[in-house]
Amino acid sequence: MSMLSDLKDYFAGPGQLPSVPPTKPPNRPTALPSFKTMVSKATSVLPQADRGLANTDILTIRASGKTPDVIRGLAAASPDLSATVNAYLRVGIPEEYTVIARDPDGAINVEATKLAQEVLRRIAYYGDPSLGYNPTTDLQSLSESLGKELLLYGAMSAELALDKQRSPLYLNPVSVTKVKFYEEDGGVYPQQLIGGVPINLDIPTFFYISVDQDLLTPYATSMFESAIQAVLADASFMNDLRKSMQRVIQPRLIATIIEEKVKTSLPPDILNDTEKMTTFYNDLMSSVQSAMTGLNPEDALVGFDSVEYSMLNSTTGGGNVGDTLKTVQALLESKLAAGAKTLPAVLGRDGTGSSATTSSMLFLKNADLIRRKLNILYSRALTQAVRLSGQDVYVEFRYADLDLRPQGELEAYKAMRQSRILELLSLGIISDEEASIQLTGNLPRDGYTPLSGTMFKSGTVASANPTSQTSNMGQQDKGKSDSVTGKPSTPTSPKSPTKQ
Repeated sequence: MSMLSDLKDYFAGPGQLPSVPPTKPPNRPTALPSFKTMVSKATSVLPQADRGLANTDILTIRASGKTPDVIRGLAAASPDLSATVNAYLRVGIPEEYTVIARDPDGAINVEATKLAQEVLRRIAYYGDPSLGYNPTTDLQSLSESLGKELLLYGAMSAELALDKQRSPLYLNPVSVTKVKFYEEDGGVYPQQLIGGVPINLDIPTFFYISVDQDLLTPYATSMFESAIQAVLADASFMNDLRKSMQRVIQPRLIATIIEEKVKTSLPPDILNDTEKMTTFYNDLMSSVQSAMTGLNPEDALVGFDSVEYSMLNSTTGGGNVGDTLKTVQALLESKLAAGAKTLPAVLGRDGTGSSATTSSMLFLKNADLIRRKLNILYSRALTQAVRLSGQDVYVEFRYADLDLRPQGELEAYKAMRQSRILELLSLGIISDEEASIQLTGNLPRDGYTPLSGTMFKSGTVASANPTSQTSNMGQQDKGKSDSVTGKPSTPTSPKSPTKQ
């Protein structure tokens, strides 16, 4: 078989590359769930982390240790960063997707496509029944876990788990925080660390996808690193704001000691001794302060006429304090939105005008990054799974494009898109299988009538602008005659009025 393959590669025609040799993956799952604390089997209860956010200052998260741990903690504790992560995941992971297997020349391979779709169904719905509980069986949950890894740590990884017959069982997500890279013989290979025990992941069924990879390190970095200081500054500002608001909003009780009345009641030995006088005043102030500090709102205050009590309203001082606070808050919010690569609207702040449109486009591009990286990971995993069956193909997994337009506008766009696809099918530019997948997400049913290249839409003209409903107006009827009158349907220019 090896000789036959070599001869096939030797006699490959001009412009053709040799076939990619098949890999030898392991015949069992290799990676372990990232939440495990030890490699060996155990019956102990896994610890349940509790951040205690109800009684914890968010600023204490800065002492969590390494930057990934800080980002993870802030993503859970900070309302702004949590909203950002949530918005990215909800927008960046569509519901619809397509799966196509292609030959090396790009042509759709029907049998391999059916196999790839079956593998995906097994991964998304079946998993490995022998394992019992599987927390990430469905594709949506798997994509959310991987997408969150991509946001928090700048990379995501997963293993295509195989059985003894090297048939795909499930796709096991591996936290990149547990993946360490080692250098050996001029190359780099990954290992998963569980309880300090290394697990070799230098296997063809392990996939690692990163964003904006720094070539000076094999480790990825989160795009939220630049938001850490802004989040902490905002949290510190909010703490100070709460303290100042308590002083501003809540009136403060002031006790004023009337010195002249106090002196009239003092004995001569204290009145004529400066040291004794100072000690007396200090004791008096301490006793008054102690009595006022221990008061509840409903308690009555009893005192002598030598002490006057009043309420201090701090709002009377400086009318520009509120404006200053708004300015500082707006600055911190802009820094936070920039660091988190998100929209001010996502953080509860409105944007207007062209800046809002530009921000929306950038946010959609950043959210689309999750979709595109998931496409790469799933495509590589499915390609490996199908090639293990002996198919010399590659698999394209593709989530639907992101589109936030209203449903009514989308329906009109889908109609125009359908017309374009049918036009390409009519001209023979795309095959029946590709047209069916683009329109329905599935291969055509058995026994269908081939339409590719039949020119069944030869009388139509594709629109130059798919979003316009008027660009083709009158194009199909131009130059044709009316079926009833026999006159040209093209309107003629109006005649000038007859001169009297």
